[in-house]
Amino acid sequence: MLNVSEANEWLANFDQVELFKIEYDDLNACYNLTLVFSKDLMNTSSQKLNVIFYYVSSLNLNDSFQSNFQQFMSLVIEKDSNRWENVNYEVRQIEDDNLMFKCKSFSAFLM
Repeated sequence: MLNVSEANEWLANFDQVELFKIEYDDLNACYNLTLVFSKDLMNTSSQKLNVIFYYVSSLNLNDSFQSNFQQFMSLVIEKDSNRWENVNYEVRQIEDDNLMFKCKSFSAFLM
């Protein structure tokens, strides 16, 4: 399991989106977002970065899905200091602002 600093370091190297999945968690009454990133989608043996965000809110996708190929360049996870309930982190793209949301927690690991 990666911490915030480690996750951000790996996110800088993995930008091609292999999986973008939002699921409703009945038990906790919240939405969770799973993102699987690859360095190279054409190479099936390429290492993957799996990140699951829990209690997702304020999801904003802007122009993120205008093409079939998705990249989330410069995606960062930052501590959110607003002290809102179930919000501890803000996730956003630094350059394009095509993806932004808040979440309570996340887990990140290499596959």
